[in-house]
Amino acid sequence: MCAEGHFPIFGSMTNAQLASIQWGLFLSVVFLVPQLFFRQLTFRSATITTYASMLFAATFLPLQTVPPRQAVQPVPFQWVADTLRDGQIAFDQMTLNVLLFVPLGAMLLFWGGRTIGQAALIGYGVSLVIEGSQLAWANRIFDVDDLITNTTGTALGWLGALAVVKVYARATTASVTAAEHRPLAGVR
Repeated sequence: MCAEGHFPIFGSMTNAQLASIQWGLFLSVVFLVPQLFFRQLTFRSATITTYASMLFAATFLPLQTVPPRQAVQPVPFQWVADTLRDGQIAFDQMTLNVLLFVPLGAMLLFWGGRTIGQAALIGYGVSLVIEGSQLAWANRIFDVDDLITNTTGTALGWLGALAVVKVYARATTASVTAAEHRPLAGVR
């Protein structure tokens, strides 16, 4: 561990972020074991359980013992000023917020069949519940930038999943077309 409280293996990851990941993995196991025991574990349920556990841990754990300087951050794109003032930390936090919601957007396309508008609205709603809960329960900040970045992450996840679906469809079509035009061995 470096003097700044960061782990060199994980780049600029703080102790709190590392603890959140550990809590998320622990919660995933706690919720996956009963599914495994009762033979209800599927790829979909494992993915959703792990994502929900990691999302909960990233947004609520570890619990804050020191109250934040402010309870509400109402200024859109404040992270830009924070990045100019504080450096990379604010930018990294914004990027992590976007990335945290990318899986939600992908799951809403793959398993929910949602449109991008519906996915963004669901991402916004989930983010709003988290931000409101953080304010009331976790002694954290209600940040309008988190609503923006989380909604953006959901939409980007949906778009990324759509790109994967389209590439897979093209590859499958090309593969089938090539197989249909291939001459059969020994047929004249």
